[in-house]
Amino acid sequence: MSYGARDSGDYTLLPAPGETDGESSVDTAGGLMSATSAILSPHGAGAPAFTQVKANFELVAKYGDNVPLYLFSDMFLRVPALRELFPVHMSRQRERLMAALSFAVEHAHNLPEITPYLHQLARSHRKFGTEGEHYEQWSASVVNTMQRFSGNMWDEGLEEEWRDFLSLLTRTLSEGARQDASLRPAYWTAEVISHERRSVDVAVLRLLVDRPFKYVPGQSAPVEVRQWPNMWRYYSMANVPRRDNTVELHVKAAGAVSRTLVCDVREGEVVKLGAPVGTLTLNPNTGRNILLIAGGTGFAPIKAVLEHVTKLPVPPWVSVFTGARERGGLYDLDVLRDWEQKYPWLTVRAALSELEDQSVATTGTVGEAVSRYGRWEGYDAYVCGPPAMVDGTVAMLHANGFTDNRIRLERFAGAATPSRRFAI
Repeated sequence: MSYGARDSGDYTLLPAPGETDGESSVDTAGGLMSATSAILSPHGAGAPAFTQVKANFELVAKYGDNVPLYLFSDMFLRVPALRELFPVHMSRQRERLMAALSFAVEHAHNLPEITPYLHQLARSHRKFGTEGEHYEQWSASVVNTMQRFSGNMWDEGLEEEWRDFLSLLTRTLSEGARQDASLRPAYWTAEVISHERRSVDVAVLRLLVDRPFKYVPGQSAPVEVRQWPNMWRYYSMANVPRRDNTVELHVKAAGAVSRTLVCDVREGEVVKLGAPVGTLTLNPNTGRNILLIAGGTGFAPIKAVLEHVTKLPVPPWVSVFTGARERGGLYDLDVLRDWEQKYPWLTVRAALSELEDQSVATTGTVGEAVSRYGRWEGYDAYVCGPPAMVDGTVAMLHANGFTDNRIRLERFAGAATPSRRFAI
């Protein structure tokens, strides 16, 4: 399966390994990989294993959230100006920063293997105003923190190995940021030109981006609002890229940034957009038909993928299933019905899990609806929505004969971090 993940609340540090941008500046066969490969050969003679770093990290990890608390306190006390780069609420930031470090330590013996992830992390950091010297200050605080929690285990040899490892890590991050800066801005600004309240807690926004904003239909991008500086929330673009640089976002009021976008933001206000990411994108070369399954505002990337299909010279057969608990959750169903009338290759079905209204939708979860209709041997599935809906739908697809290579998905949920080593 091809995975993407997004937090249902607001978070500030990107993503699990494996998410890539569509333009992608990451070349796993060379290119950006060469920056780290030039420093060491992962399996050749002289490649550092950093075994002391790994063992020490295992020891320190048992102290849980005290570790990132001390790390950030040390960094902010030594360089107070760095506090301005971070959001007011730091719990999620601590979790994701330490998860990224944990992931890097796990792969310390072969950092080139995770260079694409590290470069994407650096790309994400650029929107906060992160510079190379900031990585150096963070590295110094990592060393201070490891020493603090290591007790008598700390010695000069261990400190030297940590500094060597962090030097390699920060050089890789800095190179990723430098190369990304040659390709695109750190962020884009966009004016809200339309704001439609589709239900009590859902709004559809149209943004006019200040410069070309390249992405692949189905991807998402982080958004920052002025009311919550340095707090970025990911939303999928609900349309294919347009020449007029407008993008459509579907927002459910869950989390501080989302509530602000739904309830407070008005036409004429300006937001920031970060670089797009995600893998819930169309593969038009499989020769199979397409099954699109959405729950709630998970319809946004599904809508973009569907619009992408309409641009193909010979579209395949497409079946769209969209589900919600109540009628208000089917906020864009009229658009789908119009497209169904326009395109003979398109079939649309809706499902409501908590309200019976046969004139609008079948009763049950969207996964149950998919299972009841049709046979899907010749289809690829694209799934997006809340975690329970996605997990249930994927289980249903497997039961109906889908293999992992025929499923692409994205969860609007706590994005799986590279590792869960710290109890936050």
